[in-house]
Amino acid sequence: MKSQSAPAKYLIFATVIVALVLPLSLATDMAAQDYASFGMRLTARLSAAFFLLAYVARPLLELTGVGRQLVRHRRYLGLAAALAHTVHAWFIYDYFRIIGESIEPLVLIGGGGAFIALWLMALTSNNASQRWLGANWQRLHRFGMHYLWLIFFQTLLGIALVNAAYWPAVAAFGLAALLRLRAWQARRKRASAAA
Repeated sequence: MKSQSAPAKYLIFATVIVALVLPLSLATDMAAQDYASFGMRLTARLSAAFFLLAYVARPLLELTGVGRQLVRHRRYLGLAAALAHTVHAWFIYDYFRIIGESIEPLVLIGGGGAFIALWLMALTSNNASQRWLGANWQRLHRFGMHYLWLIFFQTLLGIALVNAAYWPAVAAFGLAALLRLRAWQARRKRASAAA
């Protein structure tokens, strides 16, 4: 199992690193504020894409039979999202440092909570933590996944209201939530039928 997952794991992380380093290295002639803003957008999009793949992996497989590889590598997809979003946190800090403003308290609490949830999930994305936490591991990851979905969705929706180019991303996150809801309903129906 390890030998089968290792190439995909390295491919996922190589993709994150190339997708972060290459565009950022090409954008170094920008003004500091523009560079930080560009970095924020790039890292947010990359982490959103990896998060969305991890978010839909299991329900997609359950409902359609498609996505076995996504489920197999879901842990690495989540870690890739965490890596990209950690770089995103740095760009947020850098951007607000450059413009000399502070982040609004409500945004800091909501967004800060998302970073904490993401980092807790990343730190516990291993078999030892799963054994140690038991049922709490599943609670942590379920809460974290849905909380992160909410933060991504409301952020994208807010941007889409002023920039129509973001509506496909809003739709993708909306469809992902519907997919998870449908899979949950199907599991409950099967459990009721078996009882």
